[in-house]
Amino acid sequence: MIDLSRIATTLESLPDVLRTLLAPIDPDVLRSRPEPGEWSVHEIIGHLIATDADAFQGRIDSIIAGEPEIAGFDPWAAIDARTFADESLDTLLTELAAGRAGCVAFLRALDPDALSSTATHSGDRVFTAGDFVLEWPFHDQEHLQQILANLQVQYLPHMSATMRTALTTD
Repeated sequence: MIDLSRIATTLESLPDVLRTLLAPIDPDVLRSRPEPGEWSVHEIIGHLIATDADAFQGRIDSIIAGEPEIAGFDPWAAIDARTFADESLDTLLTELAAGRAGCVAFLRALDPDALSSTATHSGDRVFTAGDFVLEWPFHDQEHLQQILANLQVQYLPHMSATMRTALTTD
């Protein structure tokens, strides 16, 4: 069975985890894309803000309500709709935390029996509401790894060639 309380607490913790992790980092590093076509830390946080309502809470709610088809979500559209690099880290994390408070309340109020409700995506792929509940913290943790990788990039240019090679070769 899905432990909604544990998942809610995990989701609720992310803004504070990010605030602690990112506070000492140069703001320019947080605003810069590590490579073309990759997201900056600010954009990753913006993506998390956008997905909470649309890709997770909204989908879970619609599946439980009996909607037969799961709505699509375009992650780049959310990034392109707003200039996250122009916003302060504090503003983004405050917005993420405020949104998460509503998401946490939503999760804690769910009837566990409703999580077996299903809907289709892309015509033939059947998902339960519980699938999206479980994907939510998984998604957060994927993006936390992405943030950590972005932060590691800032150190590589200052290392000796020997150390860079040791760290970046398999």
